[in-house]
Amino acid sequence: MSKKLKKSPDYSDFFNNLIGICEDRGTSPTALAEKFAAKSVLTAWKHGKIDVDIVSKLSLELNVSIEQLILGKENSLSIRLSKDEQELVDYYNRLPPTEKIKLVARAEAIADVYKEQGEAAEREEPTIEIRHSYYKVSAGTGYNLDDYNQWDTIEVPDTPEANKADFALTISGDSMEPVYYNGDIVLVRSQSAVDNGEIGIFIVEDSGYIKKYGGDRLISLNAAYDDIMFSDYNPEDIRCMGLVIGRV
Repeated sequence: MSKKLKKSPDYSDFFNNLIGICEDRGTSPTALAEKFAAKSVLTAWKHGKIDVDIVSKLSLELNVSIEQLILGKENSLSIRLSKDEQELVDYYNRLPPTEKIKLVARAEAIADVYKEQGEAAEREEPTIEIRHSYYKVSAGTGYNLDDYNQWDTIEVPDTPEANKADFALTISGDSMEPVYYNGDIVLVRSQSAVDNGEIGIFIVEDSGYIKKYGGDRLISLNAAYDDIMFSDYNPEDIRCMGLVIGRV
């Protein structure tokens, strides 16, 4: 699973706050940008992208607090804080302006992590256990599926298809693309035959395949692969293990 990027701190009000303070001080964001960086930095400021060192310089130049620049108001607390909360505020107040910004950004990042973990827990789906082969079923060259000692159990989402399935298999190969891909886990209902055109799991000379049943052959969905013709094998060496009814 890919790692989710953490949300950047929200400084979207910074530029509007800066405009108002500049009007009171008889200056402009453009003049400040040219003095402390470059005129081109205005675009970044308008999108809430700020540099801690620049904000600290602006704070000193305009004689306002960093809170006033970022929040639009002084950081006054009108609620009663617990002992631990007050201790955190005391630590914050001891810091120089640049370190205050870093501390706020760090706190926001930590809060985002816990928020995402809570949301992920809420989204977590119920699961069920299902039998799964250590061997992969091939969409190309077959693998041995007859070794019944080589099965374990895996957890899959608790869906109607999963509840109807008797076992699951992992696909190896690309001959069933673009419907089934290498690494897909398919759900299978045990049955000794499937109808013409259905996707099933078949054993041919002890090797397992996922293929479309074609009456006298097993068909690959990827046109780059030849069909497996039953006439090339002893009929006793070909059998159906089940019908593919879904995927995880």
